Amino acid sequence: MSYVVGTAGHVDHGKSALIKSLTGINTAHLPQEKKRGMTIDLGFAFFKHPNGEPVGVIDVPGHERFIRNMVAGVWSLDMVLFVVAADEGWMQMSTDHLKVIAAMGIENVTLVITKSDLVDDEMLTLVEEEALEQFLEIAGFIPDSMVVSAHQNKGVDALRQHICRKIDKMEELDASRTDSERQAHLYIDRVFTVNGVGTTVTGSLCGGEFTIGQKLYLQPSGREVQVKSLQSYHQNIETAKPVSRVAIGLKGVKKRDVERGFCLMASKEAGFMVDEVIIRLDSMLFENKCRNNSEIEVAFGTFNTLAKVFVFKGTNLARLRLKEPACCFWNQRALLIQHGGSRIVNCGAIVWGGAVEKQQRSKLYDLLMDMPEKPAWENYVNINMALYGYAKRGDHQLDESSYKVCGEWLFTEECFEQSHQQVEAILQQEQIDLSVNELSGKLQLPVETLSALLQQMVEEGKLRQNGELFSLGNGRSETQLSPVAKQILDHMSKAEKQGFEADKEKIPGAQKELRNLVRLGFAVPLEGKIYYEKNIYEQLVTDLIDGREMDERFTIADARERTGLSRKYMIPVLNRMESDGWIKRVENDRQVLRTFEEAVA
Repeated sequence: MSYVVGTAGHVDHGKSALIKSLTGINTAHLPQEKKRGMTIDLGFAFFKHPNGEPVGVIDVPGHERFIRNMVAGVWSLDMVLFVVAADEGWMQMSTDHLKVIAAMGIENVTLVITKSDLVDDEMLTLVEEEALEQFLEIAGFIPDSMVVSAHQNKGVDALRQHICRKIDKMEELDASRTDSERQAHLYIDRVFTVNGVGTTVTGSLCGGEFTIGQKLYLQPSGREVQVKSLQSYHQNIETAKPVSRVAIGLKGVKKRDVERGFCLMASKEAGFMVDEVIIRLDSMLFENKCRNNSEIEVAFGTFNTLAKVFVFKGTNLARLRLKEPACCFWNQRALLIQHGGSRIVNCGAIVWGGAVEKQQRSKLYDLLMDMPEKPAWENYVNINMALYGYAKRGDHQLDESSYKVCGEWLFTEECFEQSHQQVEAILQQEQIDLSVNELSGKLQLPVETLSALLQQMVEEGKLRQNGELFSLGNGRSETQLSPVAKQILDHMSKAEKQGFEADKEKIPGAQKELRNLVRLGFAVPLEGKIYYEKNIYEQLVTDLIDGREMDERFTIADARERTGLSRKYMIPVLNRMESDGWIKRVENDRQVLRTFEEAVA
């Protein structure tokens, strides 16, 4: 198991020098940092645990102007080395940094008194005592403490051993890894291009593993990408484990389409993709109050953006309307920062993601206020059930005996039955089959939630499904078609590979019936108002794909030879296959994207 530790503390208190002593690596990488002798952005290094595993170290900037970069570095840490210089003692930014550490919920902290060679023993004792008092007053606990001199390399070996002991204890207890409750994810802190690799991102991997070849989702855009290469601590690897610093070469995305603050996820549904969140504020840490309708900055993970804040009267709940969409997780820690400055306004946990209808807000706020101080996933599920009658199962152990289980979703029996009755009523009224998107709009249920419910209804024989369409009953027959539809289908079958051309066939009411035949899965539409009977189209696909390998190219002449179609019909067929994901156009040729083996898998 891997771990990442990081520094915190006032500017110029020796954090970077300490890391260089611990790891032998100079974390300054920006020209401005080297020129000014100040950490501006995150720096990264590592040293080897006695068991051979690398221990990642993040150098976090200490200056108040770079507080956002500090949050970006702290969010994933297993352990913090809180640095106080012996010659200066506790400073204002020491207080601010400790508040950030406490705000992010990190309790595994070691106080490190640096520059011990510049003062006598009496001063060292005074500095240490004051720092420990500050910890008790601000964070509510007294940390372990160590004394070092990076300049003389004094106490550094002892500190390294101390870190390893703390890590070993963490691995035994596995108590502080709250992030392990979430699926594999990585907030991006750097984006660049590497020759021969392409778009590359770095970040701290939490919650699970990433492997080469794995498909991931880049949120909040939802773009699917693939892991092309993995590197951790300067080593090429096949699998990256949490929590570790990872560089990932990505296939399927350009550098311009990736930003710091984006999140790579193994599961598309693992977090909230939102432009609005509700935060339960920690009023004890900060005296600053959020003013209604004011603009602040919100930071979580490596993401930060402007937001309008609305505090619900009589509560410590704040609704934030984000200027940019973001990916976040339930109960994730977030910081509110003064817009245009560095003063921390407040902090808290994200307890709700997404907009809430006005009529539901008061009830939701009451439910959120009733949550325990340290809520569990079960609390989130219960709130959803009380509001909507359904909730996501998640990866947590829950008592599901009183719920209807539909894939990754839970429903109350009442909600499930009521939804079924509504679906049935809509399908009877419309007299046509409907897709999940169409039903979602009519029922006001999220597509993902409704999809799980519809699949369960199909399995129970309450609905039938053909392709993407749902209808009443549990079977399908041409005898249910109207006389006009049967006539069109008969013409379509007789036309075979020549296709049914709607403009040439003068059948009254054909347009409506053709649309219905497509929806029911009997016909496939092509450009130029050409329609094929479904089995004929599928045979043409078979003729063109069978025996070919992935990425194999073929010409239009080859396609015509295999199918016997003229160019008039061949081009529309190829274009339809491209929209169906079988092939893609490469200049004048077509390239195979899916073989039959791939389709079955």
